Amino acid sequence: MIVGSPSPFLDMQARILSHHGRQAWVIDGQGQHHLCMYKGRDQEPMTNDWVEIDSAVRPAVILRQLPRKNALLRSEAHRSKGLAANIDQAMIVISGDPLFSDELLARMICACVAEDISGLIVVNKVDLSQPTARARQQLASFTDCFAQLGWAVLEVAAKPKTPGFIQTENADLVRALTEKTTLVLGQSGMGKSSLLNWLVPEFNAQTQEISQALQTGRHTTTASRMVAAHDGWLIDTPGFQLFGLHHLSETQLALGFPEWAAAQEAHGRCRFANCHHLNEPGCSVKQAVESGEIAARRLSLWQGLLKAS
Repeated sequence: MIVGSPSPFLDMQARILSHHGRQAWVIDGQGQHHLCMYKGRDQEPMTNDWVEIDSAVRPAVILRQLPRKNALLRSEAHRSKGLAANIDQAMIVISGDPLFSDELLARMICACVAEDISGLIVVNKVDLSQPTARARQQLASFTDCFAQLGWAVLEVAAKPKTPGFIQTENADLVRALTEKTTLVLGQSGMGKSSLLNWLVPEFNAQTQEISQALQTGRHTTTASRMVAAHDGWLIDTPGFQLFGLHHLSETQLALGFPEWAAAQEAHGRCRFANCHHLNEPGCSVKQAVESGEIAARRLSLWQGLLKAS
């Protein structure tokens, strides 16, 4: 290299596989991994952020974050947690054992739709017939929502426990993940890790490499971690029992309830332009619920979200 010429390693673009504290594990365009430190304290990184790095120094340095197309957050009243950025779709894993929370599912849907992230629902543990029947029954109130959003529902048994149950590869699921960056969401206990290990046999090896680099726990997911899979990427996220949406406005929340717009298109707009679909007279949404066009549970979930926001 000519003395005084710019270093070929400066300002190299890379994407964050995972981060912990002031460190990040990134992959560049040539497939090389770099353990990086952040330059300055004004950066708020997320898994799958595109960044510019200087790999001529050791450890490499993240110089800046590049613009995001979207970012998925969980937020409580005074604190938010970034899950990942630049997402093509979310795969939400649910099951009947334990029975998933339909409130958490509604919240995840709202968070995704507000960021224009498409979705896929995966019902896991379908080898357990009675729990799966309960899951299907609870999921039924979301049927119209999924249809209007264009979200598919697939059923799998990633780690069958029922004797004699034969698990076959789900081609539809693999096809849905191919060449896409998919964020995997699910409350604790849904079998998300088993599903990821089934989809990507080397999943544990890849995440252990990330954990060793960042010196984080190997056996539990404490931060979002991204691995290559099916010519795309899967982003594993920590399981949770809460999914706050304090960063979303009421208008953004309503995007996760497309039935509301459909009801007003069919029956005319609510009497009041700022109708919250609570106790207001002349509410087209409540009329659609009373006539059975919209599941009553969907309205109660909406009203619960408004009271919590």
